[in-house]
Amino acid sequence: MKTVLITGANRGLGLALSSEFQQNKYHLLLVTRTAEARTLLIKQFPQAEVLVFDVTSEDYESQLHNWLFGKRLDVVINNAGSGSPAPTLHNSNAAQLRKEFETNCVAAFSTVKASLSSLKKSSNALVLNISSRRGSMSMQANKAAKGSGCSYSYRISKAAQNMLTLCLADELEEIGIKVAAIHPGRLLTKMASSDANMSPEKSAKKIVSMVINNQIECRDYLCMETGKLGW
Repeated sequence: MKTVLITGANRGLGLALSSEFQQNKYHLLLVTRTAEARTLLIKQFPQAEVLVFDVTSEDYESQLHNWLFGKRLDVVINNAGSGSPAPTLHNSNAAQLRKEFETNCVAAFSTVKASLSSLKKSSNALVLNISSRRGSMSMQANKAAKGSGCSYSYRISKAAQNMLTLCLADELEEIGIKVAAIHPGRLLTKMASSDANMSPEKSAKKIVSMVINNQIECRDYLCMETGKLGW
């Protein structure tokens, strides 16, 4: 049985991915922030293992590494994310940038670093970072986000995560681990954009299908709506 690790697993896309992977006979290793969320996850996925920890905590990397000791990981999905309602310089602040950078970029870094020994045990390991069209430098340069209401902190942190994806790909592909980014679509979730049009369940089904059918290559930046995005 293959194993998948998913952060931010208790709602939205994370929950939908957990359900879809379970239906496809994967063993679930799930990360969530609260004991209440863990209780709900165990109720829905009785065979899952759930770690309760804030991915932005200083101890997260070491705790995750200890939790994964001896386990094999086939797929790691960095799904945990956050944003702020501050689309202009005037209403943005440094605290927002720090928070989103810690959640959307640093936590993904820590997850992969803590998972590396377990990923090496797999013959076909994959790291997927859940990115966003708003993290695309090429789209930003073409003014695609202008007037969208998307915050400085979210766009900047997702762009940083995209660079992390490429840095990881450069190093990890040499030892047989693929690293890619996915824009999951304009999801109808709590953090939904004004033009949201896709359910988390539909996106999760597409993503899991691509994972199972080995359709994701190292350095891919995939869009569940239109195909590949520009970095």
